[in-house]
Amino acid sequence: MRKTRVIVYFILVLFFTLFNFYYRPIRSNPSITKEYVKSRAYINSLYKSDEYFKEELVDKDSYYIYEQMIKDVKKGVTKSKISCHNQCRENYLNSYYALYLDHPEFIAFQSATAYLTNDTITIHYDSLNPFQTYFGTRRIEREMDIIRRETKNMNEKEKILYVYDYVASHDYDRLFTYMSSNQSAYSFFTKGTSVCAGFAKASQLIFQNIGISSYLVMNNDHMWNYVEYQKKYYIFDATVGASYHNKENPIFYDGLGRTTMDSNECLFQEYYPTIESVPLREIFGV
Repeated sequence: MRKTRVIVYFILVLFFTLFNFYYRPIRSNPSITKEYVKSRAYINSLYKSDEYFKEELVDKDSYYIYEQMIKDVKKGVTKSKISCHNQCRENYLNSYYALYLDHPEFIAFQSATAYLTNDTITIHYDSLNPFQTYFGTRRIEREMDIIRRETKNMNEKEKILYVYDYVASHDYDRLFTYMSSNQSAYSFFTKGTSVCAGFAKASQLIFQNIGISSYLVMNNDHMWNYVEYQKKYYIFDATVGASYHNKENPIFYDGLGRTTMDSNECLFQEYYPTIESVPLREIFGV
């Protein structure tokens, strides 16, 4: 009898867990339209990408690399060889950065390493398998639904502070800082821990879902966001808050104005809007 009760209890817990985190009916990202779902840019319903950096960085000579990388990661391929003829390294890097900056919803794409030999690029992917991708996406969709409801009646300032507090409340993955498995929004939403790339991509997903304009930004060592407030753009780096994890710490909100690297130098700076020098922290009074 006791064994039966344990089995029933286990089944009920499993059912409610699956329902709440993966199958509970929700409203999707309001930015996603039927037309967008039919477009080549569509990955999933977490985020609508304008593929801004693809348009700027990926030319006709490297577009096939970009497309092949998307196909490989979707299929769960771990290793791929792509033929190339001119500027192989530059074309690969431009494709890689465009994917990384344009598609935070592409949670299966965590990182890749490429090796160039003769006229061939060999790419090793560290990506999620289809099972992880499917259930990870469902989990994030339902978290986004909760966030949209919680921020529904907030103004711009309140929404930006909400995202900062929410993201910074997650743990910084100090133990596996250099592992590729925490470089997407997947680790942030499913494990509650990540590094700067996961924090920035999670912030980007949330901002669009609640109607705030923002960009993903990166350099060789760090990743953060630029966020729009009253038609101007500011530095937003929730990794600063996550590093201290305590609102009582006097520098918890420093990420509303500076990055953890204390530098605003980034890749492709010429493609971003002008960033205001006055920090959001000072404007918000936090």
